[in-house]
Amino acid sequence: TYFEVEKDHWWFKVRRNIIFDLIKRYNVPKTAKIFDFGCGSGYLVGQLQKQGYDTSGSDMSQEAIEFGSKNGIKNLYLVQPGEIPPNGPFNVILALDVIEHIKDDIGAIRGIERALRPGGALIITVPAYKWMWGVQDEVAHHFRRYNMGSIMKLVKNNTNLAVVKKSYFNTFLFPSIATVRLFSKFFGLKERESDFDINNKLANAVFYFIFNLESTLLKFVNFSFGVSILLVLRSRSGE
Repeated sequence: TYFEVEKDHWWFKVRRNIIFDLIKRYNVPKTAKIFDFGCGSGYLVGQLQKQGYDTSGSDMSQEAIEFGSKNGIKNLYLVQPGEIPPNGPFNVILALDVIEHIKDDIGAIRGIERALRPGGALIITVPAYKWMWGVQDEVAHHFRRYNMGSIMKLVKNNTNLAVVKKSYFNTFLFPSIATVRLFSKFFGLKERESDFDINNKLANAVFYFIFNLESTLLKFVNFSFGVSILLVLRSRSGE
């Protein structure tokens, strides 16, 4: 399902817009090395390569890496959980909805920090709130969901990374998504294979419009709640 919807699904499209905005906002030069940790089939890697960035990615799914490579995306690596290929260090590392998939999240974030250049940036997104656990967490093999306190504790207790930005996001749609999650949990509804089953052209357009409005505001403000969490961190190595 991920392979089929990643290109056009409203959630993936807006998350990409957020990442592109952050890269522009922090003036990442085209000479920078960008690494997508847990890249899936590498669609985002391919989009950044088209923009001229020296981008690579890794995933622990052989099927995902083979799919991306067959679709012309270069520099994709098959790795073990939490492993980073030895082609760093990197100016920017993306860990987009991947830390929750790794049992040893402490080891993963320490490994990411070691792969950053001094002054390099780490952009993390993770799903928010344990009580929001639902069918998507099950099918995606998540170990956990975070809140701002728990993800900041992970960073502060195990790295020397400086916090540049921290915010929840997917806030405008939070009431609707939370209602569906809680309703499904309360009534034991598990007939859907994933949250991406709830999708058609009209819904896709409406949700994209709402979520993308929020992505514009996210450039200027930090939200205090939402379906997901965004962190932008900076390496202080060499200071």
